[in-house]
Amino acid sequence: MTRRPKAALAALAAILVATAGCGSAEHGSDDGITLVVADGFSGGHPVSKGGSAPFFAYLREHGPEVGLHLDYYGAGQLGKTQEMLTLVRTRAVDMGFVLPAYLADELPLTGVGDLPGLTDDPCTTVQVLDPLVKPGGIIYDKEIEQRGVVPLWGAAVSGIEVFTADRRATRPEDLAGLLVRSPGGVGDRVAKGLGVAPVSLPVGDMYEALSRGTIDGALLPRYAVLSYSFQEVLRYGTLRANLGSSSIWFTINADAWAELDDAQRRVVQAAAEVARAGACTSIAAADAKAVDAMRAAGIQFDEVSPQTRPQWDAALASVRAEWVRDLESAGLDAREVLDAIEARVGGAAK
Repeated sequence: MTRRPKAALAALAAILVATAGCGSAEHGSDDGITLVVADGFSGGHPVSKGGSAPFFAYLREHGPEVGLHLDYYGAGQLGKTQEMLTLVRTRAVDMGFVLPAYLADELPLTGVGDLPGLTDDPCTTVQVLDPLVKPGGIIYDKEIEQRGVVPLWGAAVSGIEVFTADRRATRPEDLAGLLVRSPGGVGDRVAKGLGVAPVSLPVGDMYEALSRGTIDGALLPRYAVLSYSFQEVLRYGTLRANLGSSSIWFTINADAWAELDDAQRRVVQAAAEVARAGACTSIAAADAKAVDAMRAAGIQFDEVSPQTRPQWDAALASVRAEWVRDLESAGLDAREVLDAIEARVGGAAK
């Protein structure tokens, strides 16, 4: 059975009291290891459809054969996304999603995958990042290992665009002075690089803020616009501006990973490969469908052209340069990490 530090047990007990009647223990056994899993995505999210749902399905099917079971809690029942790194690190839960955009102070180097101008394809982005955040990779060695977690698989919500209520943006200068909702982390840097003021706002409050004119627009992945009916309050959007990604890593507590035997690890790794491939495909498909659907709903796109590409690239290059400067001033090897990412991006393009 899974053993937990007393502090982690106390934290988990408090969470379970708060969510009594909500969780559902999918598996449990005295024979083997039972992992407590926190899933923060809804079933309709593309990361869930292509990634976490197949991942958990694989573990439920093949895990019991090697004495591996799950206690599964979905839809953020065991904590908010911002809290998940702490919950996994302290082993209040064994597995959970970690988003660097929400953890810029704790995972600044891991946020390199969110930088703009690298790649706008979700599968390429994860292909580039995956070996660098896993054990033996530069980001894992310099940052993630010290946080007490092990990334199992990741997804990248790439192709982020800027959508506005009433201003077209054929060039970055067209956005000057706007108030734009940012996802945080690197997203705040992107907003400032484009000359807009980033606003921190829960996604659930965005519709009203846009309809009232409290904010002028938002940095969003393409598929998210229709998911929240923002096409009703947004009119314009960029296309292929390559404004960065929101990277997502599904992690396991390092001690929990060490306690698994070789057979159990092989099952988890096989499930992770299914999830990594499925999540990027699901995100790409959702994005492709979203553009046509948004056009049908009346959103007008300004696609970045060969003539305007240099202007966007210049604005985004400054974002990367400032990211390196700020993190190096804090004693972090940001240039080395970015060089490793850019080298892999170049290799993937060949």
